Amino acid sequence: MNQRQVFSAAPFFDEESIVGIVAEIKSVLKSGMLTDGLHVKSFENQFAQYIQSRYAVAVNSGTAALEIMLRFFGIEGKEVIIPTNTFVATPTSVLFCGGVPVFADINATTLCIDPEDVKRRITPKTVGVIAVHIAGLICPEINELRELCHSNGLFLIEDAAHAHGAVIDTKKAGNLCDGGAFSFYPTKVMTTGQGGMITSNNSELAVVAQKMRDHGLNSDRIMVMLGDNWCMSEITAIIGKYQLANLDRFVEKRNEIAKRYNHALAKNPYVSLFQTPVNICHSYYKYSLKLNGIDKGKVALALKKDFGIDTGSIYYPPCHLHPWYMANFNTCEGNLPVSETVLKDVLCLPIHLGITVETIDYVVDSLNTCISRVSDGK
Repeated sequence: MNQRQVFSAAPFFDEESIVGIVAEIKSVLKSGMLTDGLHVKSFENQFAQYIQSRYAVAVNSGTAALEIMLRFFGIEGKEVIIPTNTFVATPTSVLFCGGVPVFADINATTLCIDPEDVKRRITPKTVGVIAVHIAGLICPEINELRELCHSNGLFLIEDAAHAHGAVIDTKKAGNLCDGGAFSFYPTKVMTTGQGGMITSNNSELAVVAQKMRDHGLNSDRIMVMLGDNWCMSEITAIIGKYQLANLDRFVEKRNEIAKRYNHALAKNPYVSLFQTPVNICHSYYKYSLKLNGIDKGKVALALKKDFGIDTGSIYYPPCHLHPWYMANFNTCEGNLPVSETVLKDVLCLPIHLGITVETIDYVVDSLNTCISRVSDGK
């Protein structure tokens, strides 16, 4: 068995950041102010300034960011349209707010939600739409979706958990719709360990979010609405500030890795590459490709077993084919044919700042070898 190990994702901290983070954490520990302090406020201000939104509200997960916004928009008993190609946290956030997730199909060339299918699924019960910037690609039809939602009186939320630093037409993810939800999970483009951020230009949403994340309490510690414990800690915010300071560099490096993958795999007949529109800067949370006429599962298994290379998908199975949704929402194969056909063949190669040129070449050579073996039936 090959002893080399190539992880599909990994957080990155340079030595200068580590020194600074440790020093600031030490100061916080000595102060005793572990939550609701100046570091959270500073991180919020810096994040809002970075994406050029009026407000940013720090929370303890990307899921909390979604749930708070959905509660603000009042979705109880209403339908929210979401892409089936997303992490299960997106539809479950709708459920926990008393809403009904309605799954929509995707565009095969972008893996993002298809506006035409969204149109077909709007009913009198529809109150909003969540667009997921999958793998770090801002949904290219986001302007069309925004116009569609506006004309139908619907809110539009960006699930930007993959898209830190992504840009479309000079505007950053998280500042394109009624609100944005970011995750800072360890595998993300930037991380705080755990954590999330709500971004918006809506002052009422920001004020409600600040209360709701702290059990619905106002500044006088009086409960004025239903909330929960969704606050971010000071230590988490310290890590976030250092990661944010390096975010542009992170995105640039990920694009360099993706460009090398693209060049190396462009002529492989078993591989189809996803193209990024010229008006978008992809953040490459994931590097995705589609395998043609070959068993993805066998290729992924061979890469792991024989070469120590971790791979992934985004996302298979799609949400509507998870057993819980099939049992409780009567979803089944055939409901969303584009997602079902395309996603089973999508493979994600390792991409993170620890990936070197030599590692990229090793991954590409290993992938080509595994494809040849599987195609030959070996």
